[in-house]
Amino acid sequence: MTSEINDQSLRRAPCFSHSGENMAEKDAEIRFKKETISKLLSSFFKEDKTRLSGDAVLLMAEMLKVFVQEAAVRSQKQADTEDCDQVDVEHFEKILPQLLLDF
Repeated sequence: MTSEINDQSLRRAPCFSHSGENMAEKDAEIRFKKETISKLLSSFFKEDKTRLSGDAVLLMAEMLKVFVQEAAVRSQKQADTEDCDQVDVEHFEKILPQLLLDF
C-alpha cells in the first residue's frame, strides 16, 4: 500500500452487542471514501497508463461495504455461539477463512 492511504480514510465498522443490537447507531452507514479506494486499486496497477473508471470505484466500494458488514455479522454470530458478550479479534479470525472463500 502507498503512504497516501491512512487509517483515517476508512470509517469504522459498527460494533455489535451480545444481543445483536447496533451499539454505534450514532455513526453513519459504513462508507469508504472514493478517493481511498481509487488510490488503493491504482497502487496495484503495473502500468501508469491504466485508468480506473468511476463506476469501478463505486462497485468496489459497495463490495467492500458488503464484505465488512458480513464480517461483522459473522463475527458476532461466532461470539454468540461461544457465549461471549463481546466480539474479539479471535472471533473474526475464526470466520475469516470461510468468509474469504465465500467472496
